[in-house]
Amino acid sequence: MKIKAVLAATLFSLSLTSCSAWIHGNKTLADGSQSDRQLSAKIVDGKTTRQEVEQTFGLKAEARNTRNKSFPDGKYALAQYIGHLNDLAGTYAHRSLYVAYDSNNVVVNHAITTNNFREKNVFEKDPVNVKNSAFASLNKGDSQSKVVSLLGQPREATFTDNGSLLWIYSSTEISRDASSYIPLYNMVKGTESGQSDRIYVEFDRKNQLTNLYSVTVSIVQGTSMGNAWDYQEKIDRLVKKY
Repeated sequence: MKIKAVLAATLFSLSLTSCSAWIHGNKTLADGSQSDRQLSAKIVDGKTTRQEVEQTFGLKAEARNTRNKSFPDGKYALAQYIGHLNDLAGTYAHRSLYVAYDSNNVVVNHAITTNNFREKNVFEKDPVNVKNSAFASLNKGDSQSKVVSLLGQPREATFTDNGSLLWIYSSTEISRDASSYIPLYNMVKGTESGQSDRIYVEFDRKNQLTNLYSVTVSIVQGTSMGNAWDYQEKIDRLVKKY
């Protein structure tokens, strides 16, 4: 009986731990009492190592569409760490830490964004017109606050091959491919595809705008048990402002 009680307690403890990880993701990033600035200050570019980052923020997120290399040619390795922001209705946002590492696993640059599922940003509400307005209105040296006023808060970030920060704004439409309607085939090789229209906003180390990119991307991703982790992006069109 004692062994059964210990086993039951152990399983219950593991269940709570697993549930907590699922609800909160990374607890440090899920801590709403800490601001983005406070969390960002835990990392020093050019000094903090991957090991030190993971001691504070845990293991990187693993997802099929996670960006693993810097833009466009993959000079730096990238990692994303995610915390879940919750209220009484459940998780309403992911707060993500993005980090670029050099070949020695030292931080090159890092940034934090919050992806609020419950509201669209300015770009998502009217992608075509907002993109045109941004290209006409934004210029070198503009602040991040001006970008936010025109495009809204970014949901994602990444880094360039020179270590600069890129904010990503996207409007994506995905639909099932014809082959996905074939019953047996769909169980193994079903796919869906579509297009993502994006704006990349590049900033220097002083958080001043250095360039704008208009990017059109084709996406193909798996939908079945046999290819659930398959994900491919192809840049069809890229236009720089500068």
